[in-house]
Amino acid sequence: MIKNFLKGLVFGSAVGAVGGLLFAPRSGNDTRQKLIDELDEATDLTMELNNSLSHFKEALIETKETASTLIPEFQDSIQKDVQEFKFQAEPRIAQIQEQVEKISASLPELPEENLH
Repeated sequence: MIKNFLKGLVFGSAVGAVGGLLFAPRSGNDTRQKLIDELDEATDLTMELNNSLSHFKEALIETKETASTLIPEFQDSIQKDVQEFKFQAEPRIAQIQEQVEKISASLPELPEENLH
C-alpha cells in the first residue's frame, strides 16, 4: 500500500512538473527554478513520509513486544483471580443452596391450582 502511494506521489509530481513546463507562461530560467523547487519539495515530502513510516514501524514493533510480554502476565493474573474467586465463592454457594433446600422443605406443599 505504501509502495503504491509512493509510486503515485512520484508519478503525480512528474506529471505536474511536465504539465507546468508545457503550460507555464514563464521564462526558461523561471520555469527551471520552479521545477527544481517542486522537485525539492517532492523529495522532502518523500523523505518525510519515509521517516514517518520508519517511526511508525518502530512504534509498532515496540507495541508488539510490550503486548507479547504483558498479555501472558495479564492472562495469568486473571486466571489466578478467577480461581481465588471460585475458592472463596464455593462454600458460600453451598451455604445458600443448603438454606434454599431448608426453606423449600419447610414450606407447605401448595396445590397446583393455586400456582396459576
